[in-house]
Amino acid sequence: MKKLKVIIAILIFISTIGKSQDVVQEFLTESYVMGDSEKLVEGYIAPFGTWLGSGLNAGWYNTAKPHTFPGFDVTAGVHFITPNDEAMFFTPDLDILIIDPSSSKNIPTFLGSDNGLGIGYIDNNGNFQQFFESPGGIDYSGAVPMPYLQGSIGLIKETEILFRYAPKIELQDLEIGHWGIGLKHGLKQWIPGVKKLPLDLSFVGGFSKLNGNSQFDLDGQNLQLDVMAINSNIILSKKIAGFTPYVGLGYQFSKSVIQLNGTYDVYDVENSENITITDPIDMRFGGVNGFKANMGARLKLLLFTIHIDWTMAEYNMFTVGVGLNSDIGSRIVKGIEKTIED
Repeated sequence: MKKLKVIIAILIFISTIGKSQDVVQEFLTESYVMGDSEKLVEGYIAPFGTWLGSGLNAGWYNTAKPHTFPGFDVTAGVHFITPNDEAMFFTPDLDILIIDPSSSKNIPTFLGSDNGLGIGYIDNNGNFQQFFESPGGIDYSGAVPMPYLQGSIGLIKETEILFRYAPKIELQDLEIGHWGIGLKHGLKQWIPGVKKLPLDLSFVGGFSKLNGNSQFDLDGQNLQLDVMAINSNIILSKKIAGFTPYVGLGYQFSKSVIQLNGTYDVYDVENSENITITDPIDMRFGGVNGFKANMGARLKLLLFTIHIDWTMAEYNMFTVGVGLNSDIGSRIVKGIEKTIED
């Protein structure tokens, strides 16, 4: 049997589901297995990456009209992301290990049931011997929330710069933060015959990067999570007094990287001995990848806004947000144009 380079999935997001570092160390020393671990790791955490990628790619706009300098916008909101049924479990095609034959063989993912399944091998007598239990999920039914904070400022030629930033905060044993930058650009100005239509049409694109790190007890031992997300959209909106409905169509993509760094003492089942391994996990796996469509509406009262949004994608999503919005740039431009006309 060939050795695996990675450790089972329980090592990876244990801190995000409230487990202690003692549990992490226990699995580090007891769950080093032969073959198939990479499939178990990816199957368990893939929905988590899709959830993060969906949230990072959402909420970049609530109108198609770009600000004019020095107009600005600051928006805070929450995405309520609804994973599909397939995100709750996975059934890996294992080459060496065996899922408990008496079970359904559907292993819970990070989002699934909190009851794990036994994973082991068939002994010489033909009996199933459990080597470890797969990690349970957070058993989350319904929508999984993900907050966001975004700002923007208008420039020239119907161009607006969007930005996101969240300083690192501690969640259990995990330190996590993210940033993003995007662009909104008006398209009507480039399409003959469309400029005078009573609506707004724009392109919006955004790039986000999330970084997480969990330090273990010993120096050099840590878990690193990085998620990169990209989205591009065409959006259409129509302002009616202070009410602005909008629709959008776009494409989104995300990718995650997991690294378990440091030196660990683990048990080698093949040779029945303790061994030392270094940097056992360095895995890249996909997240969300496909088209999305959304519709929503924004209500503006003086400088304040509130908006709701429904996104249809791999993971459907409902978003609600509030903001501080100033269109002073547009007012200045209109004032200059009126002065010139007079």
